[in-house]
Amino acid sequence: MQDNDIVFFNLHRRYVNFSPSYGGFMGVYLLAAYLNENGYDAQGYAGQLMEGKKLIDVLCSEQHVSMIGLYCDFENVTETCSISKYIKDKYHLPVIIGGPQATALSKEFYLSSRCDAVVRYEGEETVLELVDCFLDGTIDISQIKGISYLAGDKLQVNDDRAPINNLDALPDIKITDYIDPSRYDKSLAIMTGRGCPFHCAFCHEGHHTKKVRFRSVERVLNEIKCYIAHQEGKRDIHVMFVDDTFTLLPDRVREICAGLNELRQAHDIRWFCEGHIHTLYMHPEMIEYIAAAGCYRIQLGIEAGTQQILDAYRKGSTLEEIFTVVKKCRDAGIREIFSNIIVGGANFTKEIYLSDVEFAKTLIAEGAGTVEIGIVSYWPLPETSITDNPQQYGIKIVDADFVTSVGDFPQVEAGGMSVLEIMQLVRSFSAELDALMRSMLKNNKVPKDRILSWLDTYSFKSGKWWNIFISMPEIYAFYQMLSLGEAVTSDYFDDASIINAHPMRVVSLNEYMEVDEQGNYHLLGVRIGKGIALDTLIFATGKLSVSDIILRLKSKSQYSVYTIENIRQEVLEALCYLEENHLLVYSVL
Repeated sequence: MQDNDIVFFNLHRRYVNFSPSYGGFMGVYLLAAYLNENGYDAQGYAGQLMEGKKLIDVLCSEQHVSMIGLYCDFENVTETCSISKYIKDKYHLPVIIGGPQATALSKEFYLSSRCDAVVRYEGEETVLELVDCFLDGTIDISQIKGISYLAGDKLQVNDDRAPINNLDALPDIKITDYIDPSRYDKSLAIMTGRGCPFHCAFCHEGHHTKKVRFRSVERVLNEIKCYIAHQEGKRDIHVMFVDDTFTLLPDRVREICAGLNELRQAHDIRWFCEGHIHTLYMHPEMIEYIAAAGCYRIQLGIEAGTQQILDAYRKGSTLEEIFTVVKKCRDAGIREIFSNIIVGGANFTKEIYLSDVEFAKTLIAEGAGTVEIGIVSYWPLPETSITDNPQQYGIKIVDADFVTSVGDFPQVEAGGMSVLEIMQLVRSFSAELDALMRSMLKNNKVPKDRILSWLDTYSFKSGKWWNIFISMPEIYAFYQMLSLGEAVTSDYFDDASIINAHPMRVVSLNEYMEVDEQGNYHLLGVRIGKGIALDTLIFATGKLSVSDIILRLKSKSQYSVYTIENIRQEVLEALCYLEENHLLVYSVL
């Protein structure tokens, strides 16, 4: 650890025993990079609250640090307040706070946290002046635009600061901007532009920063090249484009993708971006560029499955556009197509809910192993159209301060339903989609090649499809054995050679076999019965060929009345049935 003039922290409690990866949390590192570029020593850290507290104690007791910056969003207000007060009480350092929802912090927060200033909106230039103010005394706090602070017992709100127009003037994030360098090594989070021209009714970003500014394509690609060089030969490079408007300009997308394709000739680069439905629908060629350049996951802003709710949210898209874009992303080869649908949002009713469920199922079925949909309850983010005027959208906000939720519980009442009733609908919605995805895997509605691609050595093991896949023992084992080259399916053999193949069951009978009251056996929900099919499964260890199994069964007394041809036919039918249900594969030796 090095001495620093200022260290920036993004700290969250370990909510419901879940630790986010922090891969896309760039803000603290962007600020550190900017301060380092302008003559100060700065670093950033994103992690759990208690890890951060320990780090603050080490920095303040054993290293040199003169000032602390804290990131605040709608979820971590209370911990930000607590850690700010802790720093002020114990170390008496200047503390500044910023982040997407910092503009909505109440006067009580300023009093309780004892922070020295809150930064509104973009922070680089503002934070530099605050460091000049607190550490060098070269500027008075009253002259700094874009901040709020307590002046005595009065909350002083200075004039807003204009957004930064020339984003190329900002430095790239380097590994030295990280207190924990391992976080930098995992993936590159990169923003190609700032601002959003759209005005979704639930979105904080689009409500404020409508002016879009872009970094040059050259700067974006150079940052990726520098990151690759730092990886020193690492084959698997993961890049996250985190801006909301990556797909806004088709020509720019084409240029970025062309540059990525050049880099991919020497490196296995896979990347994520967000896409806007209407712009992708109007310019479908972007989907081809994106897929061909190695995009493995795209997040689409769907949010609803009925046109009236899309219009209420001001999404600027239609159900037909959503369906078309999803199909084109699937056909282009994008492996993961993600979106959310909001339950308990604008003008919500039970009928809306049922329509949303059906539309989501249609998309998942059409995606055939590519589409996953997260089900979320509506979040009343500060300073958005819905939060400012909830009654116009049929919503009653019951927890504007986010004290009852960590993304896991509704904060509004809607459609005559309580938060608990909405919570149950979220659960039911998710359960229906999970059941559909399981059914699609069981019934071979997902192409075999697509499932095998999930098991690639360099595939990213993430997403709802992956989680469901590995939770189904027979499906996972079936495809893993194929992927490893340890086994093949029956279509590897012709009608004559199948008799010499060696069938192998894929799961343990001790662990998964059950018997019902009638004496019929079942394996992971598949009815096996109690005749030749059961004995065929028992002999299917890979040690015997199909021919060997037929002869063994013929020697059993209960099958003595069968002709060899009868047994052969039933064994082949049983093997076909077991394979169709992913309980059996074949050894090639």
